[in-house]
Order: sequence, then structure tokens, then C-alpha cells
Amino acid sequence: MLLTWKRALFAACVFGFLGSVVLISGVVPVKASSGHWQVTRWFLDFASDRSVSFHSRGTEPPEDRELMDVRLGAEIFQTNCRFCHGLPGKEQPPVAKGMTPTPPRLDRSLLEKEPRELHYIIQHGIKFAGMPAWPVPTRGDEIWPVVAYLRQALKEDRDSFHAERSESDLSALAKLPLLQACVDCHGVDGGSRAGKQVPHLTGQGEAYLRQSLIAFRSSERTSGVMMPVCHDLTDQEIEALSKHYHEMNSADVRSRVDEAIPDQAAIDRGRELAMRGDRGRKIPSCQKCHGPDLENRRDDYPSLSGQSKWYLQRQLELFEKRARGGTQTARLMHPIADELSERDRSDLAAFYASLPTSDKRSEK
Repeated sequence: MLLTWKRALFAACVFGFLGSVVLISGVVPVKASSGHWQVTRWFLDFASDRSVSFHSRGTEPPEDRELMDVRLGAEIFQTNCRFCHGLPGKEQPPVAKGMTPTPPRLDRSLLEKEPRELHYIIQHGIKFAGMPAWPVPTRGDEIWPVVAYLRQALKEDRDSFHAERSESDLSALAKLPLLQACVDCHGVDGGSRAGKQVPHLTGQGEAYLRQSLIAFRSSERTSGVMMPVCHDLTDQEIEALSKHYHEMNSADVRSRVDEAIPDQAAIDRGRELAMRGDRGRKIPSCQKCHGPDLENRRDDYPSLSGQSKWYLQRQLELFEKRARGGTQTARLMHPIADELSERDRSDLAAFYASLPTSDKRSEK
């Protein structure tokens, strides 16, 4: 028995020594052009599929199907995903084909995966596969539109889900090509075109828009959608975009978001809390910084009037979880959000969502 253990120990030392020699010498090629062995590829694919299936358990698509807006998903995919995968049902870009392993083609076979599995892959990425995690893993809500887009695009074999651009859109793009990255979600006039997850920019202060874009660019404000868009913006480009949306004059744009009207009791409770605050809970009034009156709204703070109820409520939840980020002034919201109950957040969101979108030029 003792002799057997000695032989095993000797063999382990020999293999360890040989492994160290191979590692240090660098004789094993790591070039992507050689690809994986077939058995290696099978093992990695099998292990990956089983892991995703196991760890995605309990993840369910949102009950509110408006949070799986296909148009928004198409725009996010264009910004974050198409460089490696190409468009669903199409060939991949040439450079991506040189990766090892090669990113999988987005064809109908992908429909065999459950929505929860696609969500998990996009949110967390895959080790040893070059598939990165979502820029902000905690923002799982941003991923569902991409899942919806993939599944619908693969079923219908459509090339694009972009909105038709009007003559006014094309004219604005000719004057300010920078809008190319903004118009399909925010529109030329700042009115959301991609569902209630996208905020209206109409009526926002120029300082607030500028500070927000800078915060997204530096990743101080976290969003897997906006951070990649803002990453390469120069200061001059940020100034131009902020000035453009600040100067936009638009009618009430709430009707562009198909959202159920909250009950009047919730709106009334939200109005009381927004206008008066709650001294007992150390909650200041919202209108002192956010309006709705122009005289009670700072240029470097967001106007909340006319935003979707879902969006406003979600921002308050992110403040409470310290998961939103933003400028220095945004941090003032943390202690306030801590005191708000779930009903408070819902009521405040209902009140501001019920108001018409601000038009700064007509109020001056």
C-alpha cells in the first residue's frame, strides 16, 4: 500500500514538472486561427448549455409585456450586439468569424432556448467564449427588450424593426448627424418612441441633459443602454445634443406611451406628497426641485411631468438600491428614496405621469 502511494506521488510530481515545462516554454499555441478541437468545442458547448439552464431557473419575463418592447430591443441590439453576431438570420461580420470560439449565428435554432436562458446569457455573458456580461448586470430590466427582439426577428426573418423616419426626421439628421444614435428611441423632438422604458427629453433643462450625458459617458450613471451610446461622445457633441433637445418645442407627448391611466386616488396622494412633502418622515416636497411649475424647477434637475409612470417609479427604486448613479446632485435622492414606501413611489409616479409634458419655450 505504501509503495502504491509512493508511485502515485512520483507520477504526480513528474506530470507536474512536465506541465510546468510546457507552460513556461510556450509551445502550446493559443492562436485563434487554429480553432478548438472538436471534442473541446463539444465539451464547452455542453457545459455552457447545462450551466445556463440550471442558473436561469426562477427568471421569468415581466408580466407587463410593454417592458419587452421590440423596437427598443432592436435599437439596443444595434448598439451592443451586432458587431459580433450580425443581424438575426444573417451572416456574421467578417472579423467576428475569426474569433475562437466563433459567436453563434442567430438563426432559428436559437428559438430552442427559453426566454429566461437568453436573458441569463445576455445579462451574465459566457466564460471562455468572448461573450461579455451586460455593462450593468444589475439592470436586468434593460435586457428583456433585446430578448423580445431576438425571438420576434428570428420568427419573422425581418431585417429591421426600426421606425420609419419622416421627412422632418431626415431633415434634422442632415443638420445634426449626431441624432442618429438618439432619434429611433427619443425622437427628434424628445418624445419617446420606444415604449415607457425610454424617458421623454422634451422640456428638460440644458444643464440637466448635459450633466446626464457626461455621467453616462463616465459610467457614473449606470445603464447598459446609454453607457455604450455615450462612451465616445466629445464635450462638443454633448453640448450640441443637450442644446438640441432643450430647445425642442413639442405638444404633450404622453399619448405616445400606451400606459394604463392610474386611479385618481393614487394621483391625489401623489400630488399631496409632491407638493407638501412629509416632515415627519423627513421627505421634502418634490416640486421645489422638479416642478411642475417652471419657477419651482432647477435647470440642472429633471422635469418629471409627463414621464411614464413605470419609468418614474423605476428610478425611485434604483435610487433606493443605490443602483442608478448619476451626478453629485443625484445622490441627494438617496436618503429621500430610503423613506419612500412602495405606495409612495407608485403615487408620486402616478401624479407626475398624469401631468402634461413641459414646454419650456411656451412657459418663458
